[in-house]
Amino acid sequence: MRNGPGRNQCLGGRVENSKGFYPDSFDRVLLDAPCSALGLRPRLFVGEETIDSLKRHATYQRRMFDQAVKLVRPGGVIVYSTCTINPGENEALVRYALNTYKFLSLASQNPRIGGPGLVGSCEFPDGRTEEWLRPGEENFVQRFDPSSSLDTIGFFIAKFSVGSKDV
Repeated sequence: MRNGPGRNQCLGGRVENSKGFYPDSFDRVLLDAPCSALGLRPRLFVGEETIDSLKRHATYQRRMFDQAVKLVRPGGVIVYSTCTINPGENEALVRYALNTYKFLSLASQNPRIGGPGLVGSCEFPDGRTEEWLRPGEENFVQRFDPSSSLDTIGFFIAKFSVGSKDV
C-alpha cells in the first residue's frame, strides 16, 4: 500500500476498459506527459538516458495522447506539454497526432513566450526517419530552450483543437 489504495486497485488499460471516465467526457485535457526530463537544470539523471529509453518515452507518450484524444469531446482542447528538449518527445508527437487524428489541428497560444518548434525530420543510423513539424506549424507550438535568454528550463507546449470526430 506504499503508493496508496488507488494504485493497488488500478486495472490499467484503455479508456473503454476503465471504470473512470467515458469517452468524450471533457472539454479540455492537459497532458503533461512523463518524459526524459532533458530540459531540467540541473540534470538530475545525467547519463541514464539511452536512444532506446528515449524511444520508449515517445511510445508511452503516444499511448497517453491516444487516450487524451478519446476523452476530449469535439470542440474541445488538448494541451500537451513536456519538460524535455528532445524533439522525438515533442515535435514528433505533434506530427504523430496530426497524421493520426485528422480532426485535430494546432491552435494558437496566448501568451506567446517560447520560441518556435523544430521543422523537418531526422534520419537515424538504423534508417528510421522521425518527422517533426512542417513549415507553417512551428509558430503554433512553444519550445523553451534552457540556453535561451529567457533563463528557463527546457520544455514544450502544443495546443490542439478537437474537431468533429466523424471525419
